[in-house]
Amino acid sequence: MDEEILNGALPEEDLTEDDLTEEEEEEEAPELEAPRFAANTVLNAERQLEASKAVSPKFAQMLSYFIIVFAAAAFGFLLWLYFTVGGRRNLVLAILILPMIGYMIYTRLAMPKKAMQRWEAKLYQNYGVSELHLCTEFYDKAMAQTLQETGELTTEGYSAIREMKETENLFLLRHNAQQWYFVEKTGFTVGTADEFRAFITEHIGG
Repeated sequence: MDEEILNGALPEEDLTEDDLTEEEEEEEAPELEAPRFAANTVLNAERQLEASKAVSPKFAQMLSYFIIVFAAAAFGFLLWLYFTVGGRRNLVLAILILPMIGYMIYTRLAMPKKAMQRWEAKLYQNYGVSELHLCTEFYDKAMAQTLQETGELTTEGYSAIREMKETENLFLLRHNAQQWYFVEKTGFTVGTADEFRAFITEHIGG
C-alpha cells in the first residue's frame, strides 16, 4: 500500500475539483466587522468615586447643603440671642446643634471616600486586584465590553442606552438605574473622544 495513503493523504493527482473547492473555502476566514470606536478603561476607586458624584441625584446633594446652611444659621442665631438677650436655653440649643453640623460636614466629606474604600476591598475580595480593566468596542448597531480579568463579555444594543453623562475623565452610559458603562476618554485606541461623543449622541436610544 502506498505510503501517502497509509498516512491518510491522497496524492495530488487524486484530488477532485470538489476537494480543492472545500480546501479553498476553509482557508477563507469570514471577515469580522471592524469597530467604529474602541477604548480601554481602568476602573478603580478613584474613577468609581468620580462617577458616583456625577450620577448621584442633584436634589439629594442640594438638600444636604441646604440642611448644613440652615443648621449653621440656626447656630449663629442662637448664639446671637444668648449674647444679646441672654438665656441659658439659647446656649444649650446652640451647643446641641453644633455636633449635628459637624456630623453633616463629616458625612459630606468623609463618607464617599469610606464608601470607595469598601468598594475597593470588595473588589479585591472578588477578583484579587485593586482595579479592573475594561475593553469597550462600539459597532454600527451595538457595543461590546470585555472584562479583561475574567474574559466576561457584555453586549448591548444602543436602544438599551438611556443617556450619557460626562465627567473630567469618563463617558458614562446608563443602561438602567443601577448599571453604567464606563469609557475612559484618554483610553481610545480606535477613534477619538470628540468623535465618539458625536457618534454616541446620535445612537443613544436607537
